[in-house]
Amino acid sequence: MSRFGRAMLGVLLACSCATAARADIVWMRHLLAGRAAMASGDRASATRHFAAADSVFAGHAGAKAALAGLAARDGRHDDALRWLQAYAATGLAKPAFVDSAFRLWGAEPAFQAIATRLDSNAAPIVRSQVVHSLGDSSLLAEDLVWDARARRFLVSSIHRGKIVAVDARGVVSDFVAPGQPGAWGYYGLAIDPQRGLLWASTAAGAEFDGFQAADSGRTALLSFRLADGAFARRIELPRMPSRQVLGDLTVGPNGTVYAGESVGGMVYRLRPGSDSLEAIVPPGVLRSPQQPALAADGKRLYVPDYSRGIAVVDPATRAVRWLPKPYALGSVGLDGLCRNGNKLIAVQNGLAPHRVLELTLDAHGDAITGWRVLEQASPRMGEPNHGVVVGDQYWFIGDSGWDRVGDDDRLETPATARAPVLLRMPAN
Repeated sequence: MSRFGRAMLGVLLACSCATAARADIVWMRHLLAGRAAMASGDRASATRHFAAADSVFAGHAGAKAALAGLAARDGRHDDALRWLQAYAATGLAKPAFVDSAFRLWGAEPAFQAIATRLDSNAAPIVRSQVVHSLGDSSLLAEDLVWDARARRFLVSSIHRGKIVAVDARGVVSDFVAPGQPGAWGYYGLAIDPQRGLLWASTAAGAEFDGFQAADSGRTALLSFRLADGAFARRIELPRMPSRQVLGDLTVGPNGTVYAGESVGGMVYRLRPGSDSLEAIVPPGVLRSPQQPALAADGKRLYVPDYSRGIAVVDPATRAVRWLPKPYALGSVGLDGLCRNGNKLIAVQNGLAPHRVLELTLDAHGDAITGWRVLEQASPRMGEPNHGVVVGDQYWFIGDSGWDRVGDDDRLETPATARAPVLLRMPAN
C-alpha cells in the first residue's frame, strides 16, 4: 500500500472524493452531492444521496456513518440506530457518541449496546506470531514473496531501494543491493519459478532515500535471476509529467506479468518476450489498483481497488466488473490480495482497526459469499502490508512503516520506530 491509497481512503470514508472515475461515477456523484448537501444544511438531500451511494456501492461504511448522523440530527431514532448497527456490522470501530447528535439517546440500552459493539470492534484478534524481524526500521517494507526453491522470503524495501532475503533462521541479507542502475524504491514482487526469475516494480518518489527530482514521473519493471540475484531485464513506462507508480504484481503460469499502476489506476500486462507494457485496464476505470491475484481458472484477475473493492479483469477481453460482496463487508482499503483455494486473503489497512480478512468465493469464483476477520489490531501488526500463503500458513508483513510516511512522502524514523516483522498464522 502507498500513501496515495491511504490518502484516497481517508477522503472516501469522509464521504468526499476527487473527480469521479468512469466506472464509479454514479456512487461517487452521490457521495459528492451528499457532502455538498450536508455543508449547506440540506439534510434531506444529503440523506437521499448517501442512501443512493450506499445502495450502488452495495454497502459503503462512510455513507452508513453519515446516514446515522443525519438521522440523529433529524430526531429519527430508529433510523439512527439502524444505520449505526449497519456500520457496526462491518466490524469497523467508531466512537459512537463523539457526534453530539447521538447524546440525546445515549442512556438508552439499545444505543449503549451499539456503542459497546462499536468500541469492541477495535479489540485485538490475535492468531499470528512474530517469526522474523527485518532488523531495520527504515526499510519501509512493501511486498513479500516465497522462493520455494531456496526456502527463503524476499521482501521489497521502498526507502532503502533494495530487496532483502530472509532465510529459515531469520538471517536477513541483501538479495538486490541498493544502487541498481535504473531502479529507485522497490514496490511489488512476483516470482516466476518456471523461468527462475524475480520480477520487481520500482518507482521514483520521495519515499525512496535516494530520490532525485530529475527522476520524477519514472517507473519500471525489473527482473533478476533467482539463482544469484543478477539483473536480467528492465522495461520502463514512458515518462510522465506527473507521478506514476508501477506497484503490485503477479505472474501467470506462462510468464505473463500483470502490474497495477497505483496513481493513474491502470493495469498493465507484459507478455513473455515483449519489450513493452500494454494496458489491459485504461485510466478512469480503477482508482488505485493493489496486489492482483489470478483466479483458479487462470483466465481472470482479481484486482483490489483501494477506494472501491475487488474488480474482476478478463485479460483476454479487457472487460472489468466488480466482484459482488455481502452488504456488511467493508471493501475499501483492501490490499495485498492472494488466493488460497476458493478463498481470497486480503490485508486491509488505512482503517480502524487494521485487519487481515478471509473472503470466501462461490464455486465459480464469481462472487464473495462470506467473510471473516483472521487478525486485527495485534501487537506487532502496526500498519500491515502484503502477505503470502506458504503451505497451510499465511505470512504477512507487520509494522511496515507506512504509518510513518508524512504528507510530503518522506519516511520518518525516530529512535522508537520498530523494524518490520514477518508474522505467521494458519491460513485456514
